[in-house]
Amino acid sequence: MIENYLLEELVAFAKYGTIAKMAEALGLTQPAVTHSMKKLEDELGVKLFIRLYLSETGKYTAREAKKLINDNLDFIEKVKQFEKDQTTLIIGVNAPGPLLVLRSLKDKNIQIENTLIENNFKNLLAEHQMTCLLGNFPIEDRDLTSTYLGTESMSINLPAENELGKSKELSFKMLKGKTILSPSPIGFWTKIYHDEIPDNKIIFQDKTKEYSEILHYSVLPFFTTNLTILDTQQQKYQLPSNRIIRLLKDKIAHQKFYACYLKQNKKRVMPLIEKLQDQWSKFD
Repeated sequence: MIENYLLEELVAFAKYGTIAKMAEALGLTQPAVTHSMKKLEDELGVKLFIRLYLSETGKYTAREAKKLINDNLDFIEKVKQFEKDQTTLIIGVNAPGPLLVLRSLKDKNIQIENTLIENNFKNLLAEHQMTCLLGNFPIEDRDLTSTYLGTESMSINLPAENELGKSKELSFKMLKGKTILSPSPIGFWTKIYHDEIPDNKIIFQDKTKEYSEILHYSVLPFFTTNLTILDTQQQKYQLPSNRIIRLLKDKIAHQKFYACYLKQNKKRVMPLIEKLQDQWSKFD
């Protein structure tokens, strides 16, 4: 079997063009490089060089060697990722709500992906990049399954004098043309706001402290959900308490969330799923 360092040196030769430049780049002596290339030729049983330059066969071999090295790196990375997946539950989410529930558990045996994941659920699970993904849709196929966690329900917080506060229930359409403040990023909720609120004027703010200050020094309506209470950052900066809270009655304002995972991992993820369900039920 050809040793990996021989292939790496051949790829380096193709990159730098001469033995001298290659040896300098790799921190090797020229005689050592020459010996390695001769050894590689002997093991392959072909001529790779013509007058110290790569032959067409040499160039082809260098290209194939580069592919093999890259495949080997991918192989190593996949093995490491699989091992990590076996020892630590790697969890991703596609919206802030389930992320708040996850963090509130303070479970030391999970690694949470803080960036919202909005696509490639199946691939991420199949390739063991994620052990479990929490999203607003179930997945069921030969290898994957889902378990219901709970519902996130959207509300609008209004100043006491706002005329909309007279209604016990509101809809997205009733917020037409209103300027509303929202934290960011919020995943798929962004599209829902844009699609469901006519002539919307949503101000997105991605800094928690600044978001809180704007709320306290303005009379702008803002969104919360039944899970907002779990946001430790919002608790730190405190949301205004002098607001009328109205639940949005639209079906789309009440999103069901599911834990999606490989069927083979069911025993590993169920203890966490049960904790999530218990925690979520307190606010559902």
